[in-house]
Amino acid sequence: MSFPPTPTGESSSHSGNCHCGAVRFKFTLSPPLHEYPTTECNCSICTKNGFLLVYPFNKDFTIEKGEDKLKEYQFAQRISTHQFCGECGSSCFIRLPEGHPPITVVNVRMLQDFDIEKLNIRKVDGKSRGEEYNV
Repeated sequence: MSFPPTPTGESSSHSGNCHCGAVRFKFTLSPPLHEYPTTECNCSICTKNGFLLVYPFNKDFTIEKGEDKLKEYQFAQRISTHQFCGECGSSCFIRLPEGHPPITVVNVRMLQDFDIEKLNIRKVDGKSRGEEYNV
């Protein structure tokens, strides 16, 4: 499978928000969400936050409200920027720097319209990548 998945002729559109609604976003995904390989990673942050991830292209992702409410967190090699609501703490998405695929990593659990039973969940061993997590 290519990363991100190769778009198909079909797509689905989704709206999401943090728990308190201060941050709202929307995106389009191809293939559609029920066919898209949703990632469940076992790395430290994905495990602690319960992330289920999809990867819409930046051009298909829009923050509709609350960009000023977003806080950021980086760890380990400080490559990705995790963005969460500064009001309620919900982990919404992850941004990648220049030189990486032009995607926004979205936490499916923030979507208004998903059924976990219909997701095509793909387990990824992120725990084995990089340094061991210690606090």
